[in-house]
Amino acid sequence: MSNNNKFISVKDFENYAVGTLPRTVLGYYQSGACDEYTLSINNKAFNRLRIVPRMLRDIRNRDLSVTIQGDRVNVPIGISPCAMHKMAHEDGECASARAAGKHGAIFILSTLSTCSLEEVATAAPNTVKWFQLYIYKDRDLTTSLIRRAEKAGYKALVLTVDAPVFGIRYKDIKNNFSLPSWLKLGNFSEELSKMNQTNGSGLTKYVMSLFDDRLVWDDIRWLKRLFFNLLISI
Repeated sequence: MSNNNKFISVKDFENYAVGTLPRTVLGYYQSGACDEYTLSINNKAFNRLRIVPRMLRDIRNRDLSVTIQGDRVNVPIGISPCAMHKMAHEDGECASARAAGKHGAIFILSTLSTCSLEEVATAAPNTVKWFQLYIYKDRDLTTSLIRRAEKAGYKALVLTVDAPVFGIRYKDIKNNFSLPSWLKLGNFSEELSKMNQTNGSGLTKYVMSLFDDRLVWDDIRWLKRLFFNLLISI
């Protein structure tokens, strides 16, 4: 079987990853928090979706394009932010953004990307890109990230507010998960670009030490005042 025929469905990619990725990396990509109840009901929710058929329609000129927050995209799909793509592919988020653009989808880059937001912008100039943001305790660092995203052409901020405390991810704790030593977080320099190799989850320790767990609506108003040109999705 040729490589082109090996991957027909999303499940084919998942099966390949299960047989290829290191245990710690696979555990991070696959797992949810605690007993994965929320992950389970999310999957069930997607499985409940059904296509509503429209019979006897002329389908010779189909158009799936939509306008989302002012940008016309070919399909009503966005690639959600997921951290650390280079653990699975050498080109990391640059490759993911190019693929999204090739099919006319929106790509949302994670703050914890293994490629810098500038690298992704250069690699995928024609892709509609949004930037997912965690608000750091260091507001100057947070402001710097947003200004860089704005300068690089990202069209919107996707602000994560539902994680004042990071989820207890059992697999990450058991696997002592951390970003592999040969990789770094592309949007940062020096010590912020690395995760310490420690017992338990290095990702959890990183998040809890740096992300602001005291966010309130005043922080959203602060963002809007500073960056009124960027759309903010929460």
